[in-house]
Amino acid sequence: MRLVSEIVSALKVFDALTVGEILHAKGVYSNLQSARVNAQKKLNELVALGQLEKCNGFYRIPGCKSEYKEHAHLITKALAEVLKLPATSIIHREITIPAVGLRPDAIVLITKNNQGLCLILEVCNNETPEYLQSKINVWNNWPESTHFLSNLLNYRIPHYELVPITVLDGFIAFLQEVAR
Repeated sequence: MRLVSEIVSALKVFDALTVGEILHAKGVYSNLQSARVNAQKKLNELVALGQLEKCNGFYRIPGCKSEYKEHAHLITKALAEVLKLPATSIIHREITIPAVGLRPDAIVLITKNNQGLCLILEVCNNETPEYLQSKINVWNNWPESTHFLSNLLNYRIPHYELVPITVLDGFIAFLQEVAR
């Protein structure tokens, strides 16, 4: 149940299949069907405990306002791919950064063998190129960005990558390259 709670905490809004896919990738269950069914049972237990809300075909943590439409669904799928990696990850989804007026889709730290990679993820399914570029400009021109990220992630962040996600397959290929 601890791993499910960690997954839930990272994703914020998700469906049982996504949680099952992560559990299957982590080797908790040997087949995907079993992983999905058991994930759904555990998620329903968390609903009964008041730790999750069950909505129309998806779950979310209390306080999350998402209706799990296309943008939120793509963020969840991208973060699920991060969680499937054979590495440790820290995920902060849609946090507000008042100092610069940003709300990135996710800030991710992936660590393995004492090395880390910090990613700023932006899902670009309904953003204009100009709007995305304005976000990139803020990150690139913010002198305190690495200090902010280091404090947020409790890990020294000398550099980070801004990753616009337009196609999930492209992001998956990027992660596979990172995992090598």
